[in-house]
Amino acid sequence: MNAEQQEEWRSTQPQRRPQRTDVRERLLAAAADEFTERGYAAAKLTDIADRAGFTKGAVYSNFDSKQGLFAELLAQRSLDLAARVLAHVSDLDPQAAAGAGGGEIASWVVAEPRWPLLTVEFGILAGRDPVVAERYRTDRRALRSELERLIADRAVQWGVGEAFDARRLAMSLAALISGLAVEHSVDPEEVDRSVIADAVSELFAGAIARAHLD
Repeated sequence: MNAEQQEEWRSTQPQRRPQRTDVRERLLAAAADEFTERGYAAAKLTDIADRAGFTKGAVYSNFDSKQGLFAELLAQRSLDLAARVLAHVSDLDPQAAAGAGGGEIASWVVAEPRWPLLTVEFGILAGRDPVVAERYRTDRRALRSELERLIADRAVQWGVGEAFDARRLAMSLAALISGLAVEHSVDPEEVDRSVIADAVSELFAGAIARAHLD
């Protein structure tokens, strides 16, 4: 059977229906492109569905709203970053980890500046819309809780688990990254990778120093 005959044969075969997990992953990938290109407010579910090769109904079969889709995507990206940073510093002592962690986060902010900005945009909308605010609070609290858990696990390995305030660091880190991302987007020459890395590293170092003093 030659290539033309194989193509003709394939076209007559019943198409396999995508699995739900496949549909969900394709929608998340399409949403990532749409949100980063257009921003949260301008992104449309119809366009996200078109990018993924589905109808708008497929979006609502997997996510309850645009807020829900964005929140899951943002949480996924944020936790992926946190896991990557913590894996990067897993074999380092606390002081070296502070520097390496700051550098890793700075590299991400510079490489993907639109993601932290999307968080800020979503937060601004939440300040004006009670429905968005409820979703934003719920998801950000869940994200900070998971980040707190990851940090606490690392603190135990560093031998400062009982004295280390993982919750405080998780909250401060999330706020700091958002602020630095905004400043970097407006003035990337002044607020460059080294400035971002230093700011995050100093936050980590301060938290570690307090734990040793307590």
